[in-house]
Amino acid sequence: MACIVAVTGHCRLGDDSATRFVERALRAILARMQRAAPGGIVALSGLAAGADTIFAETALACGIPLEACLACDDIAENFAPGPQRKRFYELVARSRHVHRLPFVERSNTAYMALGHWLVDSSDLLIAVWNGLPAVALGGTGDVVAYARQQGQPVVHVHPVEKKITLLKHVNA
Repeated sequence: MACIVAVTGHCRLGDDSATRFVERALRAILARMQRAAPGGIVALSGLAAGADTIFAETALACGIPLEACLACDDIAENFAPGPQRKRFYELVARSRHVHRLPFVERSNTAYMALGHWLVDSSDLLIAVWNGLPAVALGGTGDVVAYARQQGQPVVHVHPVEKKITLLKHVNA
């Protein structure tokens, strides 16, 4: 049986060194998981800009099947027309399955529902996160809090401190 790994993370990771750190960290985590999971792994992503996109591209580059979950019908509007939106559509096309949540428009409620779906559908959550509380409902901090409340293992990739740690769950 495959191990299902999902990602949540910031759209803006910081400077180029932070982005490079996140890319290397995700590649290392996924490679280690591939070696440790005899049934293989499957990657889940909401395909947002930043961490989600880097994770999706890294998984595909490692030969890991990608499944996308789109928070709402108009999610492509988060990407500027041109190369960014084209990159989003390419990742959607390369996903072996695309799950769609029942929201028409982008909203914090849709993003929180996506976070819950990612946690509930996976065995492990990778959080590319600055460690701070979410600015708005459905932010990375909220998804991490939900995962920990559910007892979900969370690998924390801190783009500012450039550290990788395993977070313990929170006793409910």
